[in-house]
Amino acid sequence: MVRNALTHRPPLGFFRDFVLVHDGQHDDTLDLKHSGLVPIIDMARIYALAEGLHEIGTEDRLRAAAGTPSLSKGGSANLLDAFEFISNLRLEHQAAQIREGESPDNFMSPKQLSKLEREHLKDAFKVVQTMQSTLEMRYHTDRI
Repeated sequence: MVRNALTHRPPLGFFRDFVLVHDGQHDDTLDLKHSGLVPIIDMARIYALAEGLHEIGTEDRLRAAAGTPSLSKGGSANLLDAFEFISNLRLEHQAAQIREGESPDNFMSPKQLSKLEREHLKDAFKVVQTMQSTLEMRYHTDRI
């Protein structure tokens, strides 16, 4: 399960630049779901399992795991903030697509964001990246 949680990596390059999708259909976009939300959801499941928690839902799992041997209170707070920010960006993006008569998706161009939002998104992705590294070390998992 840890290996699976490490499969989806935040789209940050070496110098904290965004690494954009280039698949023809969604060129020059960020996949907010698979690069941001899915890793947090997977990590919350791992923390809940590691601590024998019964909570359902990412936010509840992260709150319940806060301050346990698996997840510090600060790590929990950071993941909750990142989850909320990325989720809100995704929902706003999808709502705008629906208003424009388009099918909603998870692919957002960073050009749609203000400078402040871009920096905040980079910070959210950095939180995910850091927490994934911690999982790798804790469970002695080779990078995927």
